[in-house]
Amino acid sequence: MIIANRLEEVLIAIPNEQYDRAVAALASLGIFHVEEPSGDLSRYVNRSYRRLMTESTELKSRLEGFFKTAGLAPSSNINVTIKVSSWEETFNSVVKVHVNLEKDLEKLSARATELTARIAELQNIALALEPFKGLSSDVRSAGEGGNIKASVGIVSAAQLDNAMSVASRRGLLYAIELIGKDTAIFAVAGEPGQVRDATAELTRSLGWRQLVLPPELPGSPSQAASQVSDELSKLSSELEDIKSDIKKRLPELEEYYAEVSALSEVFKILSYSAKTETITFIHGFVDTKDSKRLRESLDACCNGSYMVLSLGFKRGESYVPSKVELPGYFRWFQSIVDMYGTPSNNEIVPTLFLAITMPIIFGLMFPDIGHGLLVLLFAALYILPRDRNLGKVVVVLGAAGMVAGFFAGEFFGPIPAHFVGLDSLWRSLGFKVPPLESPVAEAYEHPSSNYTMLLFDEILDLSFWIGGFMLVFGNALGVADDLISHDYEDLVARRAPLLLLFLAADLPFLAYFNAYRAGYVIELAVFGLGRGGPMEAFVFYGGIASVIWLVLGDGLYKASVGEGFRLDPYESFLGVFEGLIMALGNTISFLRIMGLSLAHAGLMVGFTVLTYVVLTAHPTPYTITAAAVIYIIGNLLTAGLEGIVAFAHDLRLHFYEWFNKFYRGLGVPFNPIRVPGVTFVILPTSS
Repeated sequence: MIIANRLEEVLIAIPNEQYDRAVAALASLGIFHVEEPSGDLSRYVNRSYRRLMTESTELKSRLEGFFKTAGLAPSSNINVTIKVSSWEETFNSVVKVHVNLEKDLEKLSARATELTARIAELQNIALALEPFKGLSSDVRSAGEGGNIKASVGIVSAAQLDNAMSVASRRGLLYAIELIGKDTAIFAVAGEPGQVRDATAELTRSLGWRQLVLPPELPGSPSQAASQVSDELSKLSSELEDIKSDIKKRLPELEEYYAEVSALSEVFKILSYSAKTETITFIHGFVDTKDSKRLRESLDACCNGSYMVLSLGFKRGESYVPSKVELPGYFRWFQSIVDMYGTPSNNEIVPTLFLAITMPIIFGLMFPDIGHGLLVLLFAALYILPRDRNLGKVVVVLGAAGMVAGFFAGEFFGPIPAHFVGLDSLWRSLGFKVPPLESPVAEAYEHPSSNYTMLLFDEILDLSFWIGGFMLVFGNALGVADDLISHDYEDLVARRAPLLLLFLAADLPFLAYFNAYRAGYVIELAVFGLGRGGPMEAFVFYGGIASVIWLVLGDGLYKASVGEGFRLDPYESFLGVFEGLIMALGNTISFLRIMGLSLAHAGLMVGFTVLTYVVLTAHPTPYTITAAAVIYIIGNLLTAGLEGIVAFAHDLRLHFYEWFNKFYRGLGVPFNPIRVPGVTFVILPTSS
């Protein structure tokens, strides 16, 4: 789980008369990663199968498009049997059997694409016409006048006075119709040149948006809106009919897709096989724990007429793919790691650690039970149907925000939290304030409270401690990576001295869990030249030793392997400069945990103040409703904005501050040939 599985590299030799059975067995097993043989065997590869692999892959993509048109996804539960006399003939036969299905669905899909594009276009037109649909006059004719020309558009109500000033200054007639509290229709009329200049000024300076009707629509906005609505209804109905027609042929489509997908996988094996006059060679990788299954399957299908040459149990070579096995919860977070890169087969996989640290950091940045619940619901209802692993990750992050919100005493901000008695609950448990309450919220609710600075110090200490732990741990993982991959040059010249440097910089934060005391220790160590105590001595002398080590490390390694002591001053300077910048910048970067936590609380305090201002100025049913709307909108904006920002900064702390200490992500994924639900029957006439 922490590093990729060890793989066995194998070269399988199969008599040609047993080859098709072996290919079918390998495809059905789902454990074999095929690669093209190297060396002299590569010239025996049948390149014609590359064409079939490309054709089948393209056909598979087209079929997936038909599913997408119908709003469906290919089923993984379909079971089909494919009879094989020749792989190429079988593929051609499958295509021929379903040629009418493909033609029919191609026409339906093409029409659906046209309809979708036209519906999107009409929806944009309908949106533009919405403010003007009450106008029945012919706007187009008025805009095309010879001596007198008119132009109609919308402008914000706040800019009406400025718009009237522009029209009056240019000697134009104007008309106004309010269509809401914030928007108005503003029309001007006069000589064509004056109208043109006024239109340009209104658009440029006041954000005025002119109504421009497409030529195929009537000149009256109300008639145009009615025509657009009718066409939208008609086209939407036709699109639904097309989706229904595709769904009626779903069993055929699923069978066709399963057959093409299976043959596409088979063609990967065929494309990489080296076939001589009597024997075919297949090269690839299998997990060491599946080696026995591979041989048993070949033995069953080929009656012992095969040979498996083991090329060794591999981990560390750059050409070997990486297979990572993780338990369910941790597997969800692999999608986050894959954003950075696939783990190599000789480096530590960070997924296990990321699955723990990422929710903790997100929760600290986003502490609110209600807002975490909104994130959780958004993930479950929107992201999960589209990307299961990412959706599950966001569900976990939302739950982490809810847990942190409980400890922070926040539930859709302070008002509902007080209403449900979160603060009273913590007082009943013996706490004066919730353990993770924001100092911003405390300062707002109790301006003279002694806890404001204590809470500020708490989140400051926590941010520095998390940063120190992750940076030291990341560098320790980097040392472990070099030991696993036997990269002793990098270990001696870079990883080990960087670990010492980060220990010197961050150990005070880890040991004392007090940012002020840690800062004082570092200050005393630097300016007191290590005097003051064991911690000060370690910080000073450890820092000096790490810098000297970074300068001399490469030369020391070269000398140890007999190449002589040589240094590149430029490289040494860059190594020291980069190390010092990272030790300082990466540690400080983790203060974004505190910053986003304070920003989240600050936004909710701002909306709370605004709510109370509206509520207490003139307490009427209207102001109560307005205050409730403001608070609800404030919660939605805060949850949406802060949720995205917290996720982005959480990723940054992991990708740019942590991963670069040990993780490269330059591996090749282990992709075994898989044909789920498909059974191959090799006919006796098969070659």
